Amino acid sequence: MSEISKHEAITGQTLDIIPRLNRWAQSAMLQEQIAGELSLRQLSALYVIENESTTPGQLARRLMVTPAVVTGLIDRLERRDFVRRVSETGDRRRIHLELTEAGREAGASVRHELVKLFSCSLSELSDDDLNTLSDGLTILDRVIGDLEARGFHHRSDE
Repeated sequence: MSEISKHEAITGQTLDIIPRLNRWAQSAMLQEQIAGELSLRQLSALYVIENESTTPGQLARRLMVTPAVVTGLIDRLERRDFVRRVSETGDRRRIHLELTEAGREAGASVRHELVKLFSCSLSELSDDDLNTLSDGLTILDRVIGDLEARGFHHRSDE
């Protein structure tokens, strides 16, 4: 198999697996009623807000949605007291997003329940498979970090 077709095969497999994992997580959240009315996108927003200093525009770019979608998302999270908009000192027009304690607890609770459900399947794997999966996920995280850093630009050497 040539390097290009190997890259394409891995890319295709990755692009197939990630949506399946997202669908599984959303279904698990609904079926197990572990999120109340929290959607996977809302959970993703809580995660980004907790782990990065972010504005609504930055959140829209991170979630790859329009600013209008993020406005509605933040409005719903704010009504539930999960998120608050905070004006920047010195420039009240610039808004930053912060998690409330309720938002932090909601995100942690849902994540904990998803980890428990997912771990059940992982417990059936051998130590070698777990180590291989861990190594692969570390590499995938590095690749995704590179993609995020580059945005939508191709490398110049391609």
